[in-house]
Amino acid sequence: MHIMIIGAGSLGLLFAAKLAPISSQVTLVTRTEGQARELAEHGIQSSIGTESQAAKVEKSVVFRSFSEEISDGVVPFARQVDYIFLMVKQTAISPELINYMNSQMTRHTYLICFQNGVGHEQKLGQAIGWDKLLFAVTTEGAKRIGPTSVSHTGHGITYLGEIVPNNFAASNNQHISIVHLLELAGFQAKLSKNMEVRIWSKLIINVVINPLTAILRVPNGELLRSTWTLSLMQDLYHEALLLAAAKGVELPVDLWVTIQAVCETTKMNHSSMLQDIEASRRTEVDYLNGSLVRMGNEMGLELPTNNLVYRMIKAIEN
Repeated sequence: MHIMIIGAGSLGLLFAAKLAPISSQVTLVTRTEGQARELAEHGIQSSIGTESQAAKVEKSVVFRSFSEEISDGVVPFARQVDYIFLMVKQTAISPELINYMNSQMTRHTYLICFQNGVGHEQKLGQAIGWDKLLFAVTTEGAKRIGPTSVSHTGHGITYLGEIVPNNFAASNNQHISIVHLLELAGFQAKLSKNMEVRIWSKLIINVVINPLTAILRVPNGELLRSTWTLSLMQDLYHEALLLAAAKGVELPVDLWVTIQAVCETTKMNHSSMLQDIEASRRTEVDYLNGSLVRMGNEMGLELPTNNLVYRMIKAIEN
Protein backbone atom coordinates (compact mmCIF):
# COMPACT_ATOMS: atom_id res chain seq x y z
CA MET A 1 0.00 0.00 0.00
CA HIS A 2 1.33 3.45 -0.97
CA ILE A 3 0.70 6.08 1.72
CA MET A 4 1.40 9.77 1.08
CA ILE A 5 1.69 11.92 4.20
CA ILE A 6 1.38 15.66 3.63
CA GLY A 7 2.91 17.56 6.52
CA ALA A 8 6.15 16.70 8.32
CA GLY A 9 5.31 18.09 11.73
CA SER A 10 5.04 15.96 14.86
CA LEU A 11 2.19 13.69 13.75
CA GLY A 12 3.42 13.46 10.16
CA LEU A 13 6.87 12.34 11.27
CA LEU A 14 5.44 9.90 13.83
CA PHE A 15 3.07 8.20 11.39
CA ALA A 16 5.70 8.12 8.62
CA ALA A 17 8.28 6.55 10.95
CA LYS A 18 5.92 3.81 12.08
CA LEU A 19 4.36 3.11 8.67
CA ALA A 20 7.59 3.10 6.64
CA PRO A 21 8.81 -0.35 7.80
CA ILE A 22 5.53 -2.12 6.97
CA SER A 23 4.07 -0.26 3.98
CA SER A 24 5.25 -0.89 0.44
CA GLN A 25 5.88 2.85 0.04
CA VAL A 26 5.59 5.95 2.19
CA THR A 27 5.90 9.36 0.56
CA LEU A 28 6.42 12.23 3.01
CA VAL A 29 5.65 15.69 1.68
CA THR A 30 7.59 18.41 3.48
CA ARG A 31 7.21 22.17 3.56
CA THR A 32 10.87 23.06 3.08
CA GLU A 33 13.62 21.80 0.83
CA GLY A 34 16.06 21.63 3.75
CA GLN A 35 13.86 19.25 5.74
CA ALA A 36 13.36 17.02 2.70
CA ARG A 37 17.13 16.81 2.15
CA GLU A 38 17.74 15.89 5.79
CA LEU A 39 15.03 13.23 5.70
CA ALA A 40 16.44 11.72 2.51
CA GLU A 41 19.89 11.56 4.09
CA HIS A 42 19.10 10.52 7.66
CA GLY A 43 15.57 9.08 7.67
CA ILE A 44 13.30 9.70 10.65
CA GLN A 45 14.50 9.19 14.21
CA SER A 46 11.60 8.32 16.51
CA SER A 47 11.76 7.72 20.25
CA ILE A 48 9.58 6.47 23.09
CA GLY A 49 11.16 7.29 26.43
CA THR A 50 14.78 6.20 26.21
CA GLU A 51 14.22 3.88 23.24
CA SER A 52 14.78 5.18 19.72
CA GLN A 53 14.69 3.82 16.20
CA ALA A 54 15.37 5.13 12.70
CA ALA A 55 13.02 4.72 9.73
CA LYS A 56 13.85 5.35 6.10
CA VAL A 57 11.24 7.01 3.91
CA GLU A 58 11.34 5.70 0.36
CA LYS A 59 10.55 9.01 -1.29
CA SER A 60 10.61 12.47 0.25
CA VAL A 61 9.01 15.25 -1.78
CA VAL A 62 9.72 18.92 -1.18
CA PHE A 63 7.58 21.93 -2.07
CA ARG A 64 9.33 25.21 -2.68
CA SER A 65 5.78 26.43 -2.53
CA PHE A 66 2.61 24.69 -3.61
CA SER A 67 1.98 27.18 -6.40
CA GLU A 68 5.51 26.71 -7.79
CA GLU A 69 5.12 22.94 -7.77
CA ILE A 70 1.84 23.15 -9.65
CA SER A 71 3.29 25.58 -12.21
CA ASP A 72 6.29 23.25 -12.64
CA GLY A 73 3.91 20.62 -13.96
CA VAL A 74 3.80 18.16 -11.07
CA VAL A 75 2.44 14.79 -12.17
CA PRO A 76 1.21 11.87 -10.05
CA PHE A 77 3.75 9.34 -8.87
CA ALA A 78 4.26 6.30 -11.07
CA ARG A 79 2.88 4.08 -8.32
CA GLN A 80 -0.71 4.79 -7.38
CA VAL A 81 -1.27 6.54 -4.05
CA ASP A 82 -3.82 4.57 -2.03
CA TYR A 83 -4.30 6.96 0.89
CA ILE A 84 -3.22 10.55 1.46
CA PHE A 85 -2.88 11.50 5.13
CA LEU A 86 -3.42 15.26 5.32
CA MET A 87 -1.51 16.28 8.47
CA VAL A 88 -1.19 20.03 8.11
CA LYS A 89 -3.05 22.67 10.06
CA GLN A 90 -6.19 24.17 8.61
CA THR A 91 -4.27 27.37 7.96
CA ALA A 92 -2.20 25.47 5.36
CA ILE A 93 -5.14 24.15 3.32
CA SER A 94 -4.80 26.52 0.38
CA PRO A 95 -6.27 26.25 -3.13
CA GLU A 96 -2.76 25.34 -4.33
CA LEU A 97 -2.56 22.46 -1.84
CA ILE A 98 -6.00 21.21 -2.87
CA ASN A 99 -4.95 21.33 -6.54
CA TYR A 100 -1.79 19.41 -5.69
CA MET A 101 -3.73 16.69 -3.86
CA ASN A 102 -6.16 16.38 -6.75
CA SER A 103 -3.20 15.90 -9.10
CA GLN A 104 -2.01 12.92 -7.00
CA MET A 105 -5.37 11.20 -6.71
CA THR A 106 -6.93 8.53 -8.89
CA ARG A 107 -10.37 7.03 -8.51
CA HIS A 108 -8.82 4.56 -6.07
CA THR A 109 -7.21 7.20 -3.79
CA TYR A 110 -8.75 8.40 -0.54
CA LEU A 111 -7.87 11.50 1.47
CA ILE A 112 -7.80 11.20 5.28
CA CYS A 113 -8.07 14.54 7.10
CA PHE A 114 -6.46 14.86 10.56
CA GLN A 115 -7.28 18.53 11.17
CA ASN A 116 -8.54 20.05 14.42
CA GLY A 117 -11.64 22.19 14.40
CA VAL A 118 -14.34 22.47 11.75
CA GLY A 119 -14.69 24.18 8.39
CA HIS A 120 -12.22 22.12 6.36
CA GLU A 121 -14.74 19.34 5.80
CA GLN A 122 -17.01 21.49 3.63
CA LYS A 123 -14.09 22.98 1.70
CA LEU A 124 -12.52 19.58 0.98
CA GLY A 125 -15.83 17.83 0.39
CA GLN A 126 -16.67 20.30 -2.35
CA ALA A 127 -13.17 20.30 -3.89
CA ILE A 128 -12.19 16.63 -3.60
CA GLY A 129 -15.58 14.92 -3.42
CA TRP A 130 -17.31 13.52 -0.33
CA ASP A 131 -16.93 9.97 -1.63
CA LYS A 132 -13.12 10.35 -1.52
CA LEU A 133 -12.88 11.73 2.02
CA LEU A 134 -12.28 10.13 5.38
CA PHE A 135 -11.82 12.04 8.62
CA ALA A 136 -9.57 11.12 11.52
CA VAL A 137 -9.51 12.02 15.20
CA THR A 138 -6.41 10.88 17.04
CA THR A 139 -5.23 11.12 20.62
CA GLU A 140 -1.68 10.00 19.82
CA GLY A 141 0.84 12.27 21.49
CA ALA A 142 3.88 13.42 19.53
CA LYS A 143 6.47 16.19 19.79
CA ARG A 144 8.79 17.15 16.96
CA ILE A 145 12.34 17.42 18.27
CA GLY A 146 13.91 18.57 15.00
CA PRO A 147 13.49 18.32 11.21
CA THR A 148 14.03 14.53 11.27
CA SER A 149 13.28 13.61 14.88
CA VAL A 150 10.05 12.98 16.76
CA SER A 151 9.18 11.77 20.26
CA HIS A 152 6.11 9.59 20.79
CA THR A 153 4.90 11.20 23.99
CA GLY A 154 1.73 9.16 24.55
CA HIS A 155 -0.20 6.25 23.07
CA GLY A 156 -3.79 6.97 22.11
CA ILE A 157 -6.41 5.84 19.64
CA THR A 158 -7.19 6.95 16.09
CA TYR A 159 -10.78 6.90 14.83
CA LEU A 160 -11.44 6.95 11.08
CA GLY A 161 -14.70 7.40 9.26
CA GLU A 162 -16.86 9.36 6.89
CA ILE A 163 -18.99 12.40 7.47
CA VAL A 164 -21.99 11.50 5.39
CA PRO A 165 -23.96 14.16 3.52
CA ASN A 166 -27.65 13.42 3.12
CA ASN A 167 -27.31 12.03 -0.40
CA PHE A 168 -24.31 9.78 0.17
CA ALA A 169 -24.32 6.19 1.45
CA ALA A 170 -21.53 5.30 3.88
CA SER A 171 -19.02 2.63 2.85
CA ASN A 172 -16.69 2.50 5.86
CA ASN A 173 -16.20 -1.26 5.58
CA GLN A 174 -14.01 -0.93 2.50
CA HIS A 175 -11.42 0.93 4.61
CA ILE A 176 -10.71 -1.90 7.02
CA SER A 177 -7.36 -2.39 5.25
CA ILE A 178 -6.01 0.99 6.38
CA VAL A 179 -7.10 0.22 9.96
CA HIS A 180 -5.19 -3.07 9.80
CA LEU A 181 -2.11 -1.27 8.46
CA LEU A 182 -2.21 1.24 11.30
CA GLU A 183 -2.55 -1.58 13.81
CA LEU A 184 0.46 -3.37 12.29
CA ALA A 185 2.39 -0.11 12.70
CA GLY A 186 1.64 -0.12 16.44
CA PHE A 187 -1.30 2.27 16.54
CA GLN A 188 -4.70 1.55 18.01
CA ALA A 189 -7.20 2.35 15.26
CA LYS A 190 -10.92 1.89 14.73
CA LEU A 191 -13.52 2.71 12.12
CA SER A 192 -16.31 4.92 13.44
CA LYS A 193 -19.82 5.69 12.25
CA ASN A 194 -20.03 8.69 14.59
CA MET A 195 -17.29 10.91 13.22
CA GLU A 196 -19.31 14.10 13.48
CA VAL A 197 -19.69 13.56 17.23
CA ARG A 198 -15.99 12.68 17.59
CA ILE A 199 -14.92 15.77 15.60
CA TRP A 200 -17.17 18.01 17.70
CA SER A 201 -15.88 16.43 20.91
CA LYS A 202 -12.27 17.05 19.86
CA LEU A 203 -13.22 20.58 18.77
CA ILE A 204 -14.68 21.40 22.18
CA ILE A 205 -11.69 19.93 24.04
CA ASN A 206 -9.40 22.19 22.00
CA VAL A 207 -11.73 25.20 22.34
CA VAL A 208 -11.68 24.91 26.14
CA ILE A 209 -7.98 24.15 26.69
CA ASN A 210 -5.90 25.68 23.91
CA PRO A 211 -6.73 29.39 24.00
CA LEU A 212 -6.49 29.66 27.79
CA THR A 213 -3.06 28.01 27.85
CA ALA A 214 -1.94 30.34 25.06
CA ILE A 215 -3.23 33.48 26.75
CA LEU A 216 -1.87 32.54 30.19
CA ARG A 217 1.32 30.94 28.77
CA VAL A 218 0.95 27.83 30.94
CA PRO A 219 1.05 24.05 30.32
CA ASN A 220 -2.28 22.21 30.18
CA GLY A 221 -2.30 20.98 33.76
CA GLU A 222 -2.08 24.48 35.25
CA LEU A 223 -5.65 25.17 34.13
CA LEU A 224 -6.90 22.76 36.81
CA ARG A 225 -5.00 24.46 39.63
CA SER A 226 -7.16 27.58 39.95
CA THR A 227 -10.88 28.11 40.48
CA TRP A 228 -10.63 31.12 38.16
CA THR A 229 -9.28 29.16 35.20
CA LEU A 230 -11.74 26.33 35.88
CA SER A 231 -14.62 28.80 35.76
CA LEU A 232 -13.37 30.15 32.43
CA MET A 233 -13.10 26.59 31.10
CA GLN A 234 -16.66 25.86 32.20
CA ASP A 235 -17.95 29.02 30.49
CA LEU A 236 -16.25 28.06 27.22
CA TYR A 237 -17.59 24.52 27.57
CA HIS A 238 -21.21 25.43 28.29
CA GLU A 239 -21.32 27.90 25.38
CA ALA A 240 -20.03 25.16 23.06
CA LEU A 241 -22.68 22.75 24.40
CA LEU A 242 -25.36 25.32 23.71
CA LEU A 243 -24.24 25.67 20.10
CA ALA A 244 -23.93 21.92 19.57
CA ALA A 245 -27.45 21.37 20.89
CA ALA A 246 -28.78 24.06 18.56
CA LYS A 247 -27.12 22.27 15.64
CA GLY A 248 -28.50 18.89 16.69
CA VAL A 249 -25.13 17.36 17.68
CA GLU A 250 -25.50 14.93 20.60
CA LEU A 251 -22.27 15.04 22.58
CA PRO A 252 -21.09 12.54 25.22
CA VAL A 253 -22.56 13.28 28.63
CA ASP A 254 -19.14 12.91 30.26
CA LEU A 255 -17.31 15.35 27.97
CA TRP A 256 -16.53 17.77 30.81
CA VAL A 257 -14.90 14.91 32.75
CA THR A 258 -12.93 14.04 29.61
CA ILE A 259 -11.68 17.62 29.26
CA GLN A 260 -10.37 17.63 32.83
CA ALA A 261 -8.78 14.21 32.28
CA VAL A 262 -7.01 15.49 29.14
CA CYS A 263 -5.60 18.40 31.13
CA GLU A 264 -4.35 16.04 33.82
CA THR A 265 -2.86 13.37 31.54
CA THR A 266 -1.13 16.06 29.44
CA LYS A 267 -0.35 18.32 32.39
CA MET A 268 3.23 19.05 31.29
CA ASN A 269 2.36 19.58 27.62
CA HIS A 270 2.26 22.93 25.88
CA SER A 271 -0.83 23.04 23.68
CA SER A 272 -0.35 23.52 19.94
CA MET A 273 -1.80 27.02 20.23
CA LEU A 274 0.66 27.95 22.97
CA GLN A 275 3.52 26.56 20.86
CA ASP A 276 2.33 28.68 17.91
CA ILE A 277 2.19 31.81 20.06
CA GLU A 278 5.66 31.13 21.49
CA ALA A 279 7.02 30.68 17.96
CA SER A 280 5.19 33.79 16.63
CA ARG A 281 3.15 31.65 14.23
CA ARG A 282 -0.45 32.08 13.19
CA THR A 283 -2.70 29.90 15.35
CA GLU A 284 -5.76 27.79 14.45
CA VAL A 285 -8.08 29.89 16.63
CA ASP A 286 -10.13 30.90 13.56
CA TYR A 287 -11.11 27.24 13.15
CA LEU A 288 -11.68 26.63 16.87
CA ASN A 289 -13.26 29.37 19.00
CA GLY A 290 -13.63 31.56 15.92
CA SER A 291 -15.68 28.91 14.14
CA LEU A 292 -17.98 28.58 17.16
CA VAL A 293 -18.51 32.33 17.26
CA ARG A 294 -19.32 32.44 13.54
CA MET A 295 -21.78 29.54 13.78
CA GLY A 296 -23.35 31.15 16.83
CA ASN A 297 -23.82 34.43 14.96
CA GLU A 298 -25.48 32.56 12.09
CA MET A 299 -27.92 30.97 14.52
CA GLY A 300 -28.55 34.07 16.64
CA LEU A 301 -26.62 32.71 19.63
CA GLU A 302 -24.19 34.81 21.64
CA LEU A 303 -21.03 33.08 22.89
CA PRO A 304 -19.39 35.89 24.87
CA THR A 305 -16.53 33.94 26.50
CA ASN A 306 -15.53 32.24 23.25
CA ASN A 307 -15.75 35.61 21.50
CA LEU A 308 -13.50 37.20 24.14
CA VAL A 309 -10.75 34.55 24.02
CA TYR A 310 -10.93 34.52 20.22
CA ARG A 311 -10.33 38.27 20.10
CA MET A 312 -7.52 38.02 22.67
CA ILE A 313 -5.68 35.36 20.65
CA LYS A 314 -6.07 37.43 17.47
CA ALA A 315 -4.68 40.45 19.35
CA ILE A 316 -1.68 38.41 20.53
CA GLU A 317 -1.10 37.13 16.98
CA ASN A 318 -0.92 40.67 15.66
